[in-house]
Amino acid sequence: EAFEFSTSLLINEGHGKFILKALPVEAQISAVYGIEISDFDQDGNQDIVLGGNFFRAKPEIGRYDASFGLLLIGDGKGNFTPLSEKESGIRLDGEVRDIILITVGREKLMIVARNNDSVITYKLNIK
Repeated sequence: EAFEFSTSLLINEGHGKFILKALPVEAQISAVYGIEISDFDQDGNQDIVLGGNFFRAKPEIGRYDASFGLLLIGDGKGNFTPLSEKESGIRLDGEVRDIILITVGREKLMIVARNNDSVITYKLNIK
């Protein structure tokens, strides 16, 4: 049985206690498959990048294609604020399936894998 369909996170309160918290409405507009967590804005708090979509749904349901990626800025207390594409500089078209961060020399790169499409690479301005 499924009781919660929101894109959510589990917050570890310690001693085996977790709190389920839905992410902001902007994270709910399409299926999410790729997630990367890092301190993207370098404020000491973890942030989240999401990507997704699903194009092969049944015709009567339609494609899940409303997501162009999303950067959620964390406040360190389990709350996340979405940034617009203009603010974040992130636009993830297509069916995102995975997002990873790698370091090449002194540069941090975000690599985005998509179904039936090329890989997207972003150079990040973080240390």
